Amino acid sequence: MIVQAFNAFSENTVLLPDGGGGVVVIDPGFSTVQEWNWFDDVLSSQGWEPRAVLLTHAHLDHVMGCHGMHRRFGLKPMLHALDEPTYAMAPRAAELYGISLDPLPELHGRRLEADETVEFGSLRLTVRFTPGHAPGHVVFVDNQADRVIGGDVLFQGSIGRTDLPGGDASALARSIEDVLYGLPDHFEVVPGHGPSTTIGAERTSNPYVNAEGTGMLQQG
Repeated sequence: MIVQAFNAFSENTVLLPDGGGGVVVIDPGFSTVQEWNWFDDVLSSQGWEPRAVLLTHAHLDHVMGCHGMHRRFGLKPMLHALDEPTYAMAPRAAELYGISLDPLPELHGRRLEADETVEFGSLRLTVRFTPGHAPGHVVFVDNQADRVIGGDVLFQGSIGRTDLPGGDASALARSIEDVLYGLPDHFEVVPGHGPSTTIGAERTSNPYVNAEGTGMLQQG
């Protein structure tokens, strides 16, 4: 796995090899020539060919590379059906932020569904539905590697914001309590921003949502 922060929002793009010469790209945030050059260098050095684009959700910073992934490799992004409106809203969000966004490609014909397992080579990811930050947010649980690609649900010492369109603080708290904290303590959490953490560390001490029920979001 390779995780690298891109674009003006320092969004973590995740590259997961499929064990057969391919790589799955989760939340492509590539937005500059330099960032695409980095990606090309990684593909060349690893001998990888992109196989799929998966989205935890479709906020602007997580879809900035979708145009390039389609133009370069013919890959259309896959997401949960409830986040289609978020995807459609991304160009407007770019205008509001004053950020350039290449035209987004059509979505893949397949929609991600809660609790399904998607397979690419030897890579197996379980899709878990985790709304709150975005209506159709999902996380990808990699049980083979003891980690979860978590998007903008749970961060090191923090949580995803809920003040954007479609955000819901109560839903986010339930997603963390029921889904993320249902994973083993040793599982790595690879978030959409910032450093990785573990389920156990956040369950114990996250100030917003924790196992004791004393978090700020739980008291709201």
